[in-house]
Amino acid sequence: MTPVPDEERRRFAAAVGAAAEAVAELLGRHQVRPGTPVPLAELLPELAAGHRALQTAVDGYAGPLAVDPAGRPEPLGQELAGLMSWLQLLTVHYRGLADVPEPLRVGAGRSFSAAHLAARRVRDRARRLAA
Repeated sequence: MTPVPDEERRRFAAAVGAAAEAVAELLGRHQVRPGTPVPLAELLPELAAGHRALQTAVDGYAGPLAVDPAGRPEPLGQELAGLMSWLQLLTVHYRGLADVPEPLRVGAGRSFSAAHLAARRVRDRARRLAA
């Protein structure tokens, strides 16, 4: 396991927290509801940008994400991986659509809601680690 200075861990957590906060705010503004259009053409590029910001933070971090410095499981790593998976699913699955078609709205609502929850969890956990 590569030891990482506390300051680097805090910088990583701050970068992840900022990116997750932007994603959470975006998904909070664009919830999938019956009869309400979802501007996918505007939303998906921003979600992809959030994914890239998170990937950049991961790529720039030298330490492990599965465990903390003491070797205990690190929940941020798993939650971050989950958030990034949701973002990838949304940007790939709904690519090329202007809005969510009616037959897909229930599933889309669940997926967007799960991504929103994941973003909020990552944001909150990263804030605590950055402090």
